[in-house]
Amino acid sequence: MAQILLEGRIKITTFRPPRGFDPLASNAAEAVRYGFPTPPEEPRHRERYRHVWNQIKDKFHYIEPSFRLNGDRLHGPRRRPSAAGAQASTNWSGGVVFAPAGRSFKWIEGDWVIPNIDAPSTNQWYYCANWIGLDGDGSGDVCQAGVECDVFRCGNTLAHAYYPWWEWFPLAEVQITNFPIEPGDLVSVLLCTSGADATAASVFFANRTTGAATSFAFNAPEGTRLVGNSAEWVVEAPTVDGAPGALADYGEVFFSVCEAFLTDNTTVAGGTGDAISLTVGGTTLSDGALISPTVIQCLYAGTAPSDAL
Repeated sequence: MAQILLEGRIKITTFRPPRGFDPLASNAAEAVRYGFPTPPEEPRHRERYRHVWNQIKDKFHYIEPSFRLNGDRLHGPRRRPSAAGAQASTNWSGGVVFAPAGRSFKWIEGDWVIPNIDAPSTNQWYYCANWIGLDGDGSGDVCQAGVECDVFRCGNTLAHAYYPWWEWFPLAEVQITNFPIEPGDLVSVLLCTSGADATAASVFFANRTTGAATSFAFNAPEGTRLVGNSAEWVVEAPTVDGAPGALADYGEVFFSVCEAFLTDNTTVAGGTGDAISLTVGGTTLSDGALISPTVIQCLYAGTAPSDAL
């Protein structure tokens, strides 16, 4: 276990599980000590835990993460256009669920395949952030973790950047600098807090294609506490250098196992909430669709690269 202090008083705890550690054969205290999610008591969720672990354990390798604060990159709350419908946003697409009155979310999970992105036009950077998170729709904070995908086209040449990150807005994005991911990789992400008023969170991030995994805990920005009112699965156009980033052509992203956990340990399925479409200037760039109770689709609807070149 190590302690890291970043700019903005961001405190991060990393973990070093012993070789051969099996979270399903350990007790809850041991799992937490070595940075693994607590094995759930509810049979269905425990079976999900067992399924993921059994899929990766033979190729499992734990990476103790390193970080960099990207002060120019923000993944903020949902922005609602004043003249659009209730399910529009100028920065988010995907799905959101809201906690029942008097209750709050504490955990959220999701699986998805990292998209292979393209640039709709030349000589410009395009961005696609795909993530899961708590808060941000009706609150001023967002606690979130996911994957950033950036692309730049020069003629027929594409330059890409893919990396995992986390953020507790209003602080900026924190990049995980040593965790390799590529388009086509299946990732599983679990974000955990204690619910409303929480000032700390933890993330478990697994690349199920390669077997790589990492985990860490971090604190909220000074003066910020979790509200726990919403949980979301999102493809986003992030804010870059203070302005909305242009959305990359990401094709489609399917979030599966879309479930959020309330503080009383009941579960809310992401596909039972609201779909969100990303709309800019009256034009839809990304559609969100609720495919099933636990599957949410995001589909690129903007200019295709072949139309712009």
